[in-house]
Amino acid sequence: MCTTASRFTSRSGFGLAAAAMASTVGVLAGCGAVPGPAAGGVFQPPPPLALVAIVDSSPAEGAGELRQLASVIQAGVTPSQALVVSLLAAAPAAHTYVVRTGDSLSAIAGAQGVSLAALQGANPQLGPLANRDWNRVYPGDRITIPAAEGATPARNAIVTRAPAGPPAPALVAAPARPENATSFQDAQYQRALAAASDTNRLRVAAWRSEAARELAPWQAQVIRQLDALASGMDAAGSPDAVDGRAVTASVQAAANTLQGLPGRRVLLMLAGDRVGYAGAPAPDASLARIHLVVANLPASAGTSFTAAAASAGATVTSLDAALTELELPAAVNG
Repeated sequence: MCTTASRFTSRSGFGLAAAAMASTVGVLAGCGAVPGPAAGGVFQPPPPLALVAIVDSSPAEGAGELRQLASVIQAGVTPSQALVVSLLAAAPAAHTYVVRTGDSLSAIAGAQGVSLAALQGANPQLGPLANRDWNRVYPGDRITIPAAEGATPARNAIVTRAPAGPPAPALVAAPARPENATSFQDAQYQRALAAASDTNRLRVAAWRSEAARELAPWQAQVIRQLDALASGMDAAGSPDAVDGRAVTASVQAAANTLQGLPGRRVLLMLAGDRVGYAGAPAPDASLARIHLVVANLPASAGTSFTAAAASAGATVTSLDAALTELELPAAVNG
């Protein structure tokens, strides 16, 4: 994995780490192997990461989970990476609506008794985060309907997208190996092949360095946002009560968001100690093509939750509380 990682060791002060990180070249997560010079063409970077992280809304847990998320962002990001940080909140829970022909977002909001702004806030995958126009929805889109006004639904506290980065470099095609080559011709071919490979490595390395330079300010900005959110939780009052319906609905809302985002989709459940409250996904739930990472799990907990998620189509990585700090960046960034 082409990353540069460091570990936060204090409960505050992301700013110093972000400043040091911003001057670091190796910030690309999952940047892939340098290709050989097979057919030339243009370098194909790995798909961008689409990450939705569910964080406990209670001060006792949420601040620490946000700092764990900051370590993931510092370890590596991808061009055009999407990030949504959702704060888990108490019931009542949201539910899912599947768009039909002729629907519009404003009509759905009116029919469901919620404001258009609340509906947009619960569904960032329908707007600029996914390079979409809020005024256009399509049959089959899965939309999260937030709880009624005045309740305490889960909310998306951070919604952001990384820069696209520089254009991918053109690659040099491999030379043709002569048929029935003499020793001299074969030696020439091997030299030309090695030169093409070296050129491609240099071009990809230069692209990665430039992409890292363009992404570093976004990383620093996200870490500042996480720091501010965590600091606010540190000063907050007593933990909120969260029931199983809210946990299950928050996971489905995150999945709805991910289904509308391009790239490698990861749902990060940092509030792993809450999964014991969760029930099975709704009968029509879909976690297809989503990788679920459940972190901070108590020992021997979460088996029924992860099994239900797998039955809904997710691939699952479970990290118990003792291993989360060590393994979380690699589990998310791949």
